[in-house]
Amino acid sequence: MLKEEENKNFITVKHLANAGDIVAALAGLKEIYKKYGKKIIFYQWLNVQAQYYQGANHPVLDNEGNMVCMNKTTFEMMKPLLLAQEYIEDFREWKGEKVHVDLDIIRNKLFVNMPFGMIQSWSMFAFPDMACDLSKSWLSVSPSDKYKDKIIINFTERYRNTMISYFFLKEHQKDLVFSGTEKEHKTFCELWGIDVPRIELTSFLQLAEYIKGCRFFMGNQSSGWNMANAMSVPRIVEMCQFAPNCQPFVGEYNYGFYHQDALEYYFNELKSKF
Repeated sequence: MLKEEENKNFITVKHLANAGDIVAALAGLKEIYKKYGKKIIFYQWLNVQAQYYQGANHPVLDNEGNMVCMNKTTFEMMKPLLLAQEYIEDFREWKGEKVHVDLDIIRNKLFVNMPFGMIQSWSMFAFPDMACDLSKSWLSVSPSDKYKDKIIINFTERYRNTMISYFFLKEHQKDLVFSGTEKEHKTFCELWGIDVPRIELTSFLQLAEYIKGCRFFMGNQSSGWNMANAMSVPRIVEMCQFAPNCQPFVGEYNYGFYHQDALEYYFNELKSKF
């Protein structure tokens, strides 16, 4: 449960992990806002060394070129998205402040079955008063109509399913736009022989607005999918076999796959509906 601390006007939270983990944790934070009637001051610990599986590549680096969970650039890109939520008072860099809720206990002190299960549930195992209905949206933005006729795809380098082929997207490429880094975009297009434009962003709020307004979203286990999930946008997630922590089939039009036939089935179903 929440710990006492001198700040009585807000609930203070500390977090060290990356952008997707923030979006997942917001589900529980919205719930405690509803229960206690106090907005959240979210403290993010920057430049913590990223610890993933051996051989993982992560594009967020510190000034020395080391992989970190979040750097200052990513922090500034995340800030507008968090401040747009009614339950968030502020998003600040953590500099040793005492907090009510230390979400980082799930990474080094308390068993929550990480990296398995639902990423949103990890904080709820640690803090029972965060438990909520994950079929309901917890991220609110105004939809942009810029990509209203497009399917947004997003594939990072980490947590991939190596059994899947995306050659079939070539016949759909006029309907697609890609969200991700230049390297991720180049790699995906070259690997699968497709040519789709890349979305250029100034903030994650902008990306969330694009996702909210698109036909549907498809990607691997990433911050993009977590945004689509948090907004209940029709979505398809490529499941990672060795760390399946993004849960499909909760809520409407929320699909996931391990195998090729399921991928193409869900893609065609959503494309026919939206």
